[in-house]
Amino acid sequence: MGRNYSNKNLSILEIGNIEFYLNEGKSPAEIARLLSKDPSGIRKEIKKYSSYFGEARKCFNCLNKENCHQKYLCENIRDKVKCSQCKYCSYAVKVCPNYKVAIDCELLKKNHNICNGCDLYFKCKKVKLKYHAETAIKMHNAVQRVSRIGTKVDSFPEEFKDYLSILIKNGISPEVIINTLPNKFSMFKVSTPTVYSWIDKGLLDCCNLDLRNKVSRVRYGTNTEKRNAIKGHQLNGRSIEDLSKEERENRPLGIVELDTVEGIKGGELLFTIMFPCFSLMLGFKIKSKTQEEIGKILDMLEDKLDCYFYVLFRKAIPDNGCEFLDFDLLEKSIHEDLNKRMEIHYTHTYASYEKPHIENNHILLRWLIKKGFDITLLSSDDILDIINRLNNYPRPKKNFKTPLQLLEEDLGDYILDLLDLHHIPIVQLNMKDMIIKNQERTK
Repeated sequence: MGRNYSNKNLSILEIGNIEFYLNEGKSPAEIARLLSKDPSGIRKEIKKYSSYFGEARKCFNCLNKENCHQKYLCENIRDKVKCSQCKYCSYAVKVCPNYKVAIDCELLKKNHNICNGCDLYFKCKKVKLKYHAETAIKMHNAVQRVSRIGTKVDSFPEEFKDYLSILIKNGISPEVIINTLPNKFSMFKVSTPTVYSWIDKGLLDCCNLDLRNKVSRVRYGTNTEKRNAIKGHQLNGRSIEDLSKEERENRPLGIVELDTVEGIKGGELLFTIMFPCFSLMLGFKIKSKTQEEIGKILDMLEDKLDCYFYVLFRKAIPDNGCEFLDFDLLEKSIHEDLNKRMEIHYTHTYASYEKPHIENNHILLRWLIKKGFDITLLSSDDILDIINRLNNYPRPKKNFKTPLQLLEEDLGDYILDLLDLHHIPIVQLNMKDMIIKNQERTK
């Protein structure tokens, strides 16, 4: 059976052990066995990171001097010219991975092509090729430094990198940023994975902590089992199963989802209304989790929106919370000549996945209003500010258009005035500072 070798990079301790074992006269195969590494990897390590020692260790003695393009090999980069032309530092030739000189020694062939462990090492006056742990570590660092400096990010101007960093710090995802670039940056072609790679390598002025989900995503189990019990408020055509297949799956214009967001126990709540066709969400602060409070908000919207209300609110899908149980109250119109203003269709018990659009949008909402924060401390202007930010965040599933853009394209700009909504350019969109504002209020 084959051995199980470790594929991890060599540690500083392992590099030191390689030099020690070579000085003891052990072969690369024996060293690999002692370190649980692949023998070919040890041979490549010794061949690539062995260094020349002696008076001939100069750039002009290198066999590759005519075609040398090495740069940035010094720890303190002082000049951007080729290392062979640098007048400040002679250190680079000690760690240059391409440095070669003509060595005529028959013993090297017998001793694994290095001078480690040679009996004549201290008597020999020729240039020596030796695996030296300290120099090998510096060469590893130099190679990493060169690969980091030579990345794709160097081909982009600082203005573009600053633009990415600022928006990421403001809570905008790299995917949204790349797909909504302004005209002055539209010629730059960069993929979303590349931006994440730049953040990981520290090449942008931001870090993983600035990403909304990368360090906080929690995977939950999924339970799609429906409860068979049908309650009284779901009878008479008021179950989500009474909707057509098109309405259940695609949520066309006129289908809305209803829910409430709780701050602290006994405090005020947020009544949220989601329009899946636009990915648009409205939010209103209510004093308590009661049917009367929900009815007041719907009455206000019916009066304010007038004919627009009956276009947007044909059928509503709430959960089975106590604030939505009185369907007669929710369906009753403020106009006596109308039988009802909309139809209520309830989801199954413990089936929040049946209104996924509003549940997913609450993830964005929780980025601005953390769980456990007292919603009572927020004013009406604060709520409106939060709702405007959410509705100006581009949606990947909507071709990176904002909910307000989709609403305006379909129903015109007048409805934006009725709902007190306005456009916010993405460069001014901040999905984070409300958190700071909230935290300062609680102190």
